[in-house]
Amino acid sequence: MGIRPQAISVAFGLAFVSACDTDWPQPATAAASVEQLQCDSKVTAPEVTQLLQANAVLYIKPLYHHIIVNPNNAEDRISGAKLVIRPPPGVSAEELTRILQCHSARVLLGKVNPTDIPDDPYWLADRWLDIQVTPENGNFAVTVVADTVHDNIEVLGRATRYAQEHMLAIESVP
Repeated sequence: MGIRPQAISVAFGLAFVSACDTDWPQPATAAASVEQLQCDSKVTAPEVTQLLQANAVLYIKPLYHHIIVNPNNAEDRISGAKLVIRPPPGVSAEELTRILQCHSARVLLGKVNPTDIPDDPYWLADRWLDIQVTPENGNFAVTVVADTVHDNIEVLGRATRYAQEHMLAIESVP
């Protein structure tokens, strides 16, 4: 009996998925690379913890991607979280990007205790996050993006709880 075309398709599909899977760096590999490139020995883990505990969050919002599901249907899918924070004194957006990426790498590698910052939105267990900081109207916009919708939902949940604990009280002007 010959090999069925479906069996050949499945075999090629599995081989393709396996080959593609090895092209993506594992989270620990990405974290080790980022730690080497982004971490500065002048900025210690306790200083970063203190910085993250002192962050003043102005607001948080979910990030979405508009996805075409089929010709007659589209939907928005969560693609991360954006926290707008007051700039820490003496820290540029580029420096804060490096600090947060380094912090994420060190927590992922087990070099920093993940419980030091409750609901820390800048890391997920066994997942790599893309973290970028940009100036926005005199403040900093911190975007945190994961690879999957599920992970982005977790990022948004953590970021929301973190923001609630660090929300800057803004008084209304009469």
